[in-house]
Amino acid sequence: MGFYETFVTEAAESYAKLPEETNSLYKKHHVTVGQIPDMQENEKAEIAAMNDFLNANTGRFGTGFDAVIGSSTVLVNNKIVTVGQPKSSENLLNRMMHSSKDDRYTAFINANSKRTIVINVEKGVHQEVKLLFLNHDQPLLSHVFMNAGADSKAKVVEVYASSATKSSTMATIHEISSGDNSTFELDAIHNENAGTTLLSFCKNNLGSHSNFRFNTFYNGSQLARIRNVINATSPGSNVEVNEVVFGSKVQKFDIATQIHNQGRESNASLESKAVLMDTSSCLLKGFAKVLKGASGARSYVHERGILLDRGARVDGLPDMSVEESNVKATHSSATAPIDQETVFYLMSKGIPEIGVKKLIVAGFLGEIISKMHSESARSMAIELINHKLETREFGVLPETNPENAWMFGEEKGRDMFMGHYKYR
Repeated sequence: MGFYETFVTEAAESYAKLPEETNSLYKKHHVTVGQIPDMQENEKAEIAAMNDFLNANTGRFGTGFDAVIGSSTVLVNNKIVTVGQPKSSENLLNRMMHSSKDDRYTAFINANSKRTIVINVEKGVHQEVKLLFLNHDQPLLSHVFMNAGADSKAKVVEVYASSATKSSTMATIHEISSGDNSTFELDAIHNENAGTTLLSFCKNNLGSHSNFRFNTFYNGSQLARIRNVINATSPGSNVEVNEVVFGSKVQKFDIATQIHNQGRESNASLESKAVLMDTSSCLLKGFAKVLKGASGARSYVHERGILLDRGARVDGLPDMSVEESNVKATHSSATAPIDQETVFYLMSKGIPEIGVKKLIVAGFLGEIISKMHSESARSMAIELINHKLETREFGVLPETNPENAWMFGEEKGRDMFMGHYKYR
């Protein structure tokens, strides 16, 4: 067998053999995904869903999407984005940081993916790329390889939406590399509908004195299982991960993100915030590791949750491993129900209950949302938050309302990353 055939065979065997959770820390703290449904492709229905989505949202993403990725259909409008079959990308798959032996669902994607998306920002180039992943009634499984050359500035915005009428799956493996003195930001907005299970994995490799900011907003899907390992790989490199989870109804989120300091005087931070309603639940499993030799490193894990209803639940499980003595490292976690006295006081001033909740959520999420430097991603997150507060619904895009922009001031956090890095 050739490389690709062996790669797929070994991945299929790993999927069949591996347990739901391979990390010993979380054997008792994970959400079961089970078997992934095998749906038949329907290209005609998928194209119709794509057209409906794009027609309904014309102008909401600035210059539009550079690529629209579906299970059986791909539209590309930018030469910086190339889409191919996994078999034609053996050189990339052979160097993957993700292994089929590490995780059951990584193995499933490796065995069944039909799409390889490659984004390459060349040395010294400043580039922004916008991608739409649109899921219909069959699994959408993708490998996404992103590379930013030395001295480049890259910003990638990803929007995940779905029109699934049956149980289906959205699954993505991200492999991100960037050269020395580069700046890379990835903003991902997840708004899959209730028929979709989300599986997402990300690993990265950074050059010296390079910056990587990873902003994610998890609003959609019936069940989300996230596994990220974000590395401050080289001397002077900086990584910043910001996660927002907003749940309603019976949504379940299982989010395990690791940040690693590997380089001397590197910085790594993870901030996770969850707002939950109804009987939704969330596991926040932030893990920081400072490796031997990362002298002068700084590491920070911060998890916070707000419960808007009694049936909601957030479990914060921060952890840390430090193998070097000359470092600064902290981690913390806290969750609390909404303060009813504050709600009563503000309502006594004439503010309706939904307005009070908007104020509280805006104050809680405002700073972390503002770290998205893409105006379209930030605006979409604002609208999705307001829509869910008002309706408890997810999986559709509400109409843009400029009056809501005040909730998350656009100037906040702009000096935090682009151009230079401030560690907090």
